[in-house]
Amino acid sequence: MSEDRQGCVLVTGAARGIGRAIAERFAGAGHRVVVTDLDAAAARACADAIGGQAMALALDVRDPAQAAAAVEAACARHGAIEVLVNNAGRMTQGPFEQTAAADFEALLAVNVGGIYHLVQAVALGMRQRGRGAILNLASVSSVRGGGAVGNVWYGASKAAVVALTAGLARELGPQGVRVNAISPGLVETEMVRPFLTPETRARVLTRFPMGRLATVDDVARLALFLCSDDAGFVNGQTVAVDGGFLTQ
Repeated sequence: MSEDRQGCVLVTGAARGIGRAIAERFAGAGHRVVVTDLDAAAARACADAIGGQAMALALDVRDPAQAAAAVEAACARHGAIEVLVNNAGRMTQGPFEQTAAADFEALLAVNVGGIYHLVQAVALGMRQRGRGAILNLASVSSVRGGGAVGNVWYGASKAAVVALTAGLARELGPQGVRVNAISPGLVETEMVRPFLTPETRARVLTRFPMGRLATVDDVARLALFLCSDDAGFVNGQTVAVDGGFLTQ
């Protein structure tokens, strides 16, 4: 995405954690950023902290009407959406047979359904303009089936994100719209922190060749690159940011 184009970057789940770091990174590069989150007050606080032309919108990605309304509001203020970052996510933990049906359905509704609703809302406009970038947040759990934290259902939902990314890239690529994904390793965010007991942390760190967890900015820097013109021929890829975890 060129900085001189009229348009904006919409990030879901952007009030905190990885989403906030991505929003800040794009804003720092001169882009108009739309911070969306289920927590409206936190979204406003994030947009205020970013400053400039940052815009905050309450958004439950599970609701297609809200997704469409958020896209419409963003376009009305900042012009076309040049970049969509599907970051909103949900995590559950525990043995698969003990996961309640409601928790499983909520997991899929956010991690997979949210992408469906937002892509549906932006894809036509991107196709008509002949350009755009969509970035989905997957996870190394998509390969490892849940990993040290999370569980089998979380890994399955993120594997669906990887498959969605590849399929969307094939369908949208001919119209100049690129779709990629990032698979972070374990990132210490508010979503993950409750699962990181001292024992879990010590065990997990032994599996990361670089000896540390990922930071939110590790992910944000790659997000900015993948959505930029510098990555103009990168399409349908899922890139791990895991310090070598998947080599183990």
